[in-house]
Amino acid sequence: MYICIGSRSSKTFKPKKNIPEGSHQYELLKHAEATLGSGNLRMAVMLPEGEDLNEWVAVNTVDFFNQINMLYGTITDFCTEESCPVMSAGP
Repeated sequence: MYICIGSRSSKTFKPKKNIPEGSHQYELLKHAEATLGSGNLRMAVMLPEGEDLNEWVAVNTVDFFNQINMLYGTITDFCTEESCPVMSAGP
């Protein structure tokens, strides 16, 4: 069973980029992106020194939402109830 949320009007899904380059939020997002690939999850989620916790959480929450939306958009392009009767990550 699939739940369809909204409708898709275009074939390519990209999240809106509302964070202007050079802004403080942009710098926080770049910091988060740089540390996520480090292999050290503790370091990746650690509040950077001197930063506001609420702003750090907000930037990461918006980025997480955008990543999940991109994943969902990719799945709905290729997976229908007929082609993927069961959504599963394994056997």
